[in-house]
Amino acid sequence: MQGHTMPLNINKDTVYRAAKPKDKDYFINDGGGLNLVVGKNGTKIWRFIFTFEGKRKKLSFGVYPDTTLESARRKAEEARQQIADGLDPSLGRKEIKAARQLAEINEDRVNAGLPIIDSFADVTRQWLHSISHLTSSTNPHLHQENQ
Repeated sequence: MQGHTMPLNINKDTVYRAAKPKDKDYFINDGGGLNLVVGKNGTKIWRFIFTFEGKRKKLSFGVYPDTTLESARRKAEEARQQIADGLDPSLGRKEIKAARQLAEINEDRVNAGLPIIDSFADVTRQWLHSISHLTSSTNPHLHQENQ
């Protein structure tokens, strides 16, 4: 992206609305890495293709027309800004998804009476479980002194 300007916002919404499926998936370029992928089944998905640290990557921004052209362009601009700031926009999404999944797991754990993952209570519980064989009443070494 450095050194030259990419054309942005190449098409009007009518181009994307009128796109029809073909024998195989195809792209309609909106500029600056933003494309609409038209599937052979008729599904239309916004895809942002970019290079970060020499690796080609892609993000999906949603299904058209639920995700509007304006929204897809805004998301693409945010991603381009992250890249310009030296950030990989795909990592942020993965971290957000992982955080949401962890929050759901922790909510289920709390509802089941278990501590939150990696909390002090959870680590203590795991440690006590790992040494339970040492403190068990069936451990003959603990009872030798008392005999």
